[in-house]
Amino acid sequence: MPLHMNQEARDSYVEAQVLTATPQKLRLMLIEGAIRFARKTIQHWEAGENDQALEAIIRCRNIISELLSSIRVAESELTKQVASLYLFVFQHLTQAQLRRDVKLVNEAIDILEVERGTWRELCEQMPHAPVLTERHVAAGPQEIIAPPIAYPDVDLRQGSISFDA
Repeated sequence: MPLHMNQEARDSYVEAQVLTATPQKLRLMLIEGAIRFARKTIQHWEAGENDQALEAIIRCRNIISELLSSIRVAESELTKQVASLYLFVFQHLTQAQLRRDVKLVNEAIDILEVERGTWRELCEQMPHAPVLTERHVAAGPQEIIAPPIAYPDVDLRQGSISFDA
């Protein structure tokens, strides 16, 4: 089978997985993608392929940004803690990118692997999509505001933090 046909089959499979996945499975897929790109970053750095490493770490950071943007921080203390966790990972990846620091990427991977385990367990315990309540539907999209825990020295009321580095 020619390479491009194999890639087309893989792309179709992935697309079908995404379109039929529950919200919790989609989150797990994003976490797994972030881990995969973080590992690719390290592999490319070790091979001296800095352009490919940069692309991989940017893709990883974009996934973390997506994970973070889906959190309703005002929901509970737990959502604030999870948002802080993703902000921490994002900051680690940003510093790793600037310094080409494998240790920082590995620390981010360690955190993401714990998160992946949590979401795998959730997917096993809750294989179907949760039923939305009227409160969730009425709330609609919400602005994500970083909790003060994540940036203790930044007054978030004065402006926003850019995730583009």
